[in-house]
Amino acid sequence: MSDTRHRQLSRIYGKIIETDRDARAAVAGAPGILASALFMEAVESDDVTSLDSARIYLEDRLAFFGELAAAAAGAVRTGFEERLHAWA
Repeated sequence: MSDTRHRQLSRIYGKIIETDRDARAAVAGAPGILASALFMEAVESDDVTSLDSARIYLEDRLAFFGELAAAAAGAVRTGFEERLHAWA
């Protein structure tokens, strides 16, 4: 596993993700898991100090995952927003 994105998604999903196909399937199959993980990252980040900065954090992370999360990005955003509203 040489791709940093694969390693991070492996940690998030708790399984080995070795290819882009594996990564896209994991995210598409359970976008809520990625939304929860990114929300927890945002909560723990010293750079996230408001709802707006949490949303910026999410967008930066989605950009990092790029095409691996693109198809499920809407569902990830929705799940993140649900957690964000509960937190606010």
